[in-house]
Amino acid sequence: MAHQRLTGNSSGDCREGECPNVYLTDRGTLVFQGDQYGELTVPAHENAVELPENIVKEAVRALGW
Repeated sequence: MAHQRLTGNSSGDCREGECPNVYLTDRGTLVFQGDQYGELTVPAHENAVELPENIVKEAVRALGW
């Protein structure tokens, strides 16, 4: 699956402190990369990340929505 970074660190490495990252896939889905949000119980095959509102708005602007 191909993807395009919409926001965040160009290296895709969160260790540099520039996350979260938001990506658009060639299937028209969004992928979020960030620190795990541990306040929810989710199935083992899932995960949850917490995104600041400004990152979501930046991704929406990048898509022209």
